[in-house]
Amino acid sequence: MTKKILWLCSWYPNEMRPFDGDFIQRHAIAVSEYHDLDVMYVHKYEGDEPVAGYSKTVYPHLTEHIFTNHVADTGFLQTLKGLIQYFLIHTRFIKKHGMPDLIHVQIPMKAGLVALYYKWRYKIPYIVTEHYGFYNPLLENHFRKRSFFYRYATRLVLKHADILTTVSNSLGDDINNWVLKKEYTTIPNVVDTTIFHYTEPVAKEKFRFIHISNMIPLKNVQGIIEATEMLAAERRDFEMVFIGGVSEEFYKLASEKKMLNKVIFFEGVIPYNAVSSRIKASDAMIIFSDTESQSCVVLESLCCGRPAIVTNVGGVKELINESNGYKVKPRDNTDLAEKMNMMIGQYPFFDLKKISEDAISKYAYSEVAKQFSECYGRVLNRQ
Repeated sequence: MTKKILWLCSWYPNEMRPFDGDFIQRHAIAVSEYHDLDVMYVHKYEGDEPVAGYSKTVYPHLTEHIFTNHVADTGFLQTLKGLIQYFLIHTRFIKKHGMPDLIHVQIPMKAGLVALYYKWRYKIPYIVTEHYGFYNPLLENHFRKRSFFYRYATRLVLKHADILTTVSNSLGDDINNWVLKKEYTTIPNVVDTTIFHYTEPVAKEKFRFIHISNMIPLKNVQGIIEATEMLAAERRDFEMVFIGGVSEEFYKLASEKKMLNKVIFFEGVIPYNAVSSRIKASDAMIIFSDTESQSCVVLESLCCGRPAIVTNVGGVKELINESNGYKVKPRDNTDLAEKMNMMIGQYPFFDLKKISEDAISKYAYSEVAKQFSECYGRVLNRQ
């Protein structure tokens, strides 16, 4: 008999924020190759006009149910009212669609509170997958700075999970250091290898580095620009391409350094299905973040057979070795400039096709889906 599996997500793409938690959606697509999945997500109220919920089957075995909590988070009473409404939306949905055999929580708060209730009330097991890297003390919104309720609730959700999975060993270790001691299984993010796969590099006049992100402060885009300036003082046979939402300060910085549209190019936000072509048109990825729980764009770059330069932090450092790139010290612009120089000089010695093959064997949909299926089996066989 087919088991009924319900995903409860704390982040997920929706009509208001189409890129929020898109890595969770890719996990769901992968797992739906093996299981019938219902994915439920309730996002908080935004804007003036109410937004109705909707359900749609996006893949043959994957149905998304997206709802809006119309209570704004303004003040304690409104937050409490919003949390009650959040629970009511979930309980009404489960009453209508039937009790699941297993709940899979994506990111503990807030969805994990619902799973915890159903475990205590109805003995329904749940597993948790954590993606959020805010357990790293380098971050301003570090876990320890959250409210007592948030920290206590997160601890409860993780403590009572039948299985905890994290996207990197680093993230699992951070949870053990800052939240509670809990055995975890590392299951990485996935890559759509029908799009992100090996192609021969395109012949071009200059070596092309690429950086793809939302360019928030922890991505340290300024550091990449400053390292690019250092390298450009020595050689001009390369270019640095940035893709993602760019603030005016970065345009101004590149312009002041007389590199805008000469060495540094900003291409803005592009559709997800165009990312692979931009990676394949490049030679190497750069991620210079202060911290990363993993990095989807690095996985995608490796699957395309493009090496990466990454900071030696968090989960991203676990992806890179001498065969597929270089690691740099966080916030060390000189080290980054030196590694960029090395990448250009040593590029002919990288086996690009092997980089792709190794990455695809780890991050393809089918491989990651099998790992989640094994977790489901372990939990359901205990019942």
